[in-house]
Amino acid sequence: MKEEIKSMCAKCLKNPCYSDPDAKKPKFCPMINKKEVIEEAMKEYSGELLKFYQASAKQEKDGYLRPSDVIHPIKCRIEEIMEFAEKMGYKRLGIAFCIGLKEETSNFTKILEDRGFDVLSVCCKCGAFDKEYVGLNDEDKIVPGRHESMCNPITQAAILNNEKSEFNIVLGLCVGHDSLFFKYSNAPTTVLAAKDRLLGHNPLAALYTHHSYYFRL
Repeated sequence: MKEEIKSMCAKCLKNPCYSDPDAKKPKFCPMINKKEVIEEAMKEYSGELLKFYQASAKQEKDGYLRPSDVIHPIKCRIEEIMEFAEKMGYKRLGIAFCIGLKEETSNFTKILEDRGFDVLSVCCKCGAFDKEYVGLNDEDKIVPGRHESMCNPITQAAILNNEKSEFNIVLGLCVGHDSLFFKYSNAPTTVLAAKDRLLGHNPLAALYTHHSYYFRL
């Protein structure tokens, strides 16, 4: 049986793909082992998708502080989302948000509307179906013994699809629920914030402190 060679870019020491594509590569490099996959994938950059990629690459450039051009400061993610949507000509934006971040979503909506966008927003509890509707037991609820509305990412996506959002933004959906929203959303989707109840929705903080406070990881 042929040995599987997994792609493990996170373990690469030199990152030739970034600095020198002709340099020697580790044996697990997908540029060695997945040439056909890469070639096939590159064909996807065409038509409307090519326009989308070009806008994202230009936004990447615009988001960095360039020493020769200090009048353009580094952008926060909210600014980048708005600028990218403008580059693409998107007017109708959809927000799929966690009810625990309702206030943040309200503030974000006002910022977008002040910028001239038409903003739709759908709460994760939309539909108000009890968790028992999807086969969960009472003991599976956060607070057993009462109605507890299920998070409903498929419905969030369906409503934004129905209202024809052009670009969707996820704000704090739970792990797994966000995956379902991505799967069912017709419009391309970006993330403003990933849910992390402990770390103020900054999940990378655990990695920054994994040698100390988060050694248990």
